[in-house]
Amino acid sequence: MRRRDFLAGSGGSLLYALHPSRLLAFSPTSPPLKRGLRFALDSRCNAGIRSAVQQLAASAATHPLLSVMAGGERPALVEASQLLAHPDELAYNHIILIGRPDNPLLVAASQREARFSSGEIYVFGFGAFRGDCGYIESDRNPFLHAARISFAPYETELIAITGTSERGILLALDAFRQHSLANGIVAKEGWQRPEATLLDRDPLPPNFISPTLALPQLLDYTRIGITQASEDEYRGVLADTGITPQLIWRAKYYRSGAWDEAGASAAFDAYSNGLHRRAYGSTLWLAQFTDSLQAAVAAPKIAAAAGLSLKQTNLWTGAQPAYANGTYPGEHKSSGPLSLAQHGAWLLMSTLQGDALSALS
Repeated sequence: MRRRDFLAGSGGSLLYALHPSRLLAFSPTSPPLKRGLRFALDSRCNAGIRSAVQQLAASAATHPLLSVMAGGERPALVEASQLLAHPDELAYNHIILIGRPDNPLLVAASQREARFSSGEIYVFGFGAFRGDCGYIESDRNPFLHAARISFAPYETELIAITGTSERGILLALDAFRQHSLANGIVAKEGWQRPEATLLDRDPLPPNFISPTLALPQLLDYTRIGITQASEDEYRGVLADTGITPQLIWRAKYYRSGAWDEAGASAAFDAYSNGLHRRAYGSTLWLAQFTDSLQAAVAAPKIAAAAGLSLKQTNLWTGAQPAYANGTYPGEHKSSGPLSLAQHGAWLLMSTLQGDALSALS
């Protein structure tokens, strides 16, 4: 099944199932000419969370990601239950959704990557945790791609911010405010693992440091978010090189117009340039090894696995694989360029258009 078809029947269909009396009476209206940004807050959140969300909304003009989503307009702060009753409002705006994990809107938007129960969380690729943990996941807005909407006039994104506790939600909000963390888990000291899995990766500490090589501005791109890599990605590097990196980050960049194309022919590009943890378009991938020698050993092996060719010393170039089932008229046959370079103990891979890795030198 194509991802676009899966999205058309997933998030929106689940919302119909959860609240049929509220949604079945609505039919899509003409979309607004311009998207906005909505902060949707769970009404059960305490005053501390509400204050943090208000401060975050007030920073929209200067926050790297929020400024792109707001588009120069003032974002609105609404109760999540209000948006639940207005599906067009949900679909045609970027949404920052903050609340407890059992909030109906959060449940409807969930990607099923995480499972919450009695102060615990399990996240695929990170494992199980007990304690004060904050969790952030992002994707293109599932309500825009629901069956009830026949045509997407542009792309909208949805970011869900939640946690195992009120303190966990505050940790996630702080990570989003300070670092534009779009996907990841942050835990306060004292967290525990109730069980071990094959793909365990520790959460970020509250005082984590973003990768400095991911410059705020690169060519004509702006860095809008970072994603914490999960253990399966570390295992992939191990399989290709025989070495496990110390750290892996992915920095998401944005270029004006990336979310503006309409219709099915833009679906894969819109997803790839979006904020989902597996969306690799407009991305700088950064892996830190023990030292430069170890990185130098790993580089040609990663290049070989990716089908890249050596262009000059420490620079390999090529193309990303084509999108799966990319057969709609107007769709790109290749999902864009791919390049790899070494910077000391770091290996960097870029899917940005242009010579981004040389610009980092």
